[in-house]
Amino acid sequence: MELPEEIIKEFNNLPETHKIYYDDAYIRSFESEVIGIKRVEPYTYVVLKGTAFYPEGGGQEGDRGFIKSSSAKLEVIDTQMIDERVIVHICKELEGKLLEGDRIRGEIDWNLRYSRMRHHTGSHVVFASLREILGVKLIYMGVYVGDKWGRIDINYDEPITDEQILEIENLANRIILENRPVKIFFMDRQEAEKTYGDKLGVTEVTPTGIVRVVEIEDFDVALCSGTHVRSTIEVGLIKILERFKLAKGIQRIKFAAGLSAYEKIHDLIAKLHYLARLLNSSLVDVDMKVSSLLRKKKELENRISKLKKRFSKYEAKELLEKAIRVDDLMIITSEIMDAEPSYIQLLLRNILSSHPNAIVVLGTKTDKAYIFGGAGENAINRGIKINELVGELKSILEGKGGGSPRRIQVVGVRKDKLQEALRFVEKRIRESLSS
Repeated sequence: MELPEEIIKEFNNLPETHKIYYDDAYIRSFESEVIGIKRVEPYTYVVLKGTAFYPEGGGQEGDRGFIKSSSAKLEVIDTQMIDERVIVHICKELEGKLLEGDRIRGEIDWNLRYSRMRHHTGSHVVFASLREILGVKLIYMGVYVGDKWGRIDINYDEPITDEQILEIENLANRIILENRPVKIFFMDRQEAEKTYGDKLGVTEVTPTGIVRVVEIEDFDVALCSGTHVRSTIEVGLIKILERFKLAKGIQRIKFAAGLSAYEKIHDLIAKLHYLARLLNSSLVDVDMKVSSLLRKKKELENRISKLKKRFSKYEAKELLEKAIRVDDLMIITSEIMDAEPSYIQLLLRNILSSHPNAIVVLGTKTDKAYIFGGAGENAINRGIKINELVGELKSILEGKGGGSPRRIQVVGVRKDKLQEALRFVEKRIRESLSS
């Protein structure tokens, strides 16, 4: 949540906030003093002398919770920071009025914070696992850390296979279960670069001077401002939810950690049980059952395709028998009920491939109104330009389309206007031939 410009101006010159969350990320409540307060509807913005509320940064969302004084209670709905110095609590007033100089007690929404801590440490474990399995040293990441899931964006342009994703997840969970300590300390950036080299992922925007280092023993080290658990075992579990290409050279990995990961796995297993019951199969054999059904589905689709081709020849013959004859040309306009667009195109090809004197415009209604048309060689030689109908058809059906003198296609939302569109086609073709 962005801070209003007037709040930034109001608080920018206040003393730097003491970051209690760096003293101990596990502090759930603390005492402090209000040194700045301003109300800008609909929120009240509060600055404390020191705070354990973590402000949004490093990909991690700002903390929530409560601020209480002897006469007031406020709900903290977000925490932000101005120029890496002054931490601002964005609040809703629940009781009384908080005043500058008041002593307060801050209470962190611990479940929210702890879940984000697990996800933040989990993001470091997943990132290091990605780097090891993909065999890439110089790889940079952008990260988002929420309480239900996290994501990592990496500059990697090669496809990441399902097998690699499984390897990454397995390595991440092995590191977590090994209960490796997570150490956090401050040191000079130049010294950190000499000590850890490429692992830090330093870029041109990395701050100089004293930096905060987060190290997972014998596995990963990174510069990070976020809150973390003390040991990998606290992450609990990692489940990679999805991965996809975000942009050229950038891939996104979405994951869940801790209870969120367990809940996701529980949901997936519940769906598998449900699927197994539907298929009258055991959970162990459900994949083979699905594979068998997919093979049968493919066989049925092939048989249906062959039957459609055979049936279309008979339907094409019926349409030809009902054709309107003008001199040596045949005009066919008809709505084909309950037909997919692909079947209409098949009918069109069947008629025009053997009847160069035909002018055919067929329609169908599924999710939208579809019209496909075509003219045989002899009809074209007589001056028929079927694409001249497209503009009016688009207007009638409120859709889009195009084509050439040989073929047209129009798709529109006005299914109720399909018959009107076909009547227009027949009338215009008759007029064109008579003129």
